[in-house]
Amino acid sequence: MPYGEQGTRFKREYASRRGRQVWISALFMVPVVVVAIAKHNHPGPLVAMMGIPIRMWLIGFFVLMLVAIALSFRNWRCPACGGPLSRTLNHPYCRRCGAELQ
Repeated sequence: MPYGEQGTRFKREYASRRGRQVWISALFMVPVVVVAIAKHNHPGPLVAMMGIPIRMWLIGFFVLMLVAIALSFRNWRCPACGGPLSRTLNHPYCRRCGAELQ
């Protein structure tokens, strides 16, 4: 479905949203990597990390996960129709409205 000048705006907005989505994914992965490194470097049960009880780390991890998921649901939408996009980062077009995204 050709959109003309509006289609160019949709493509720019999609590129912007894709960039934000990469940062949201990185935000989600940071605590996973930190905990994996800490567990690898600490033999035995992990009771505390950097003087903070592991329970507090887990609460923080889950809060960060919820924030990342909420940001992802809000961000990862088609700029033309507002419908949700699938899990991949390369969409040539919206599967709902057919708008060209790249």
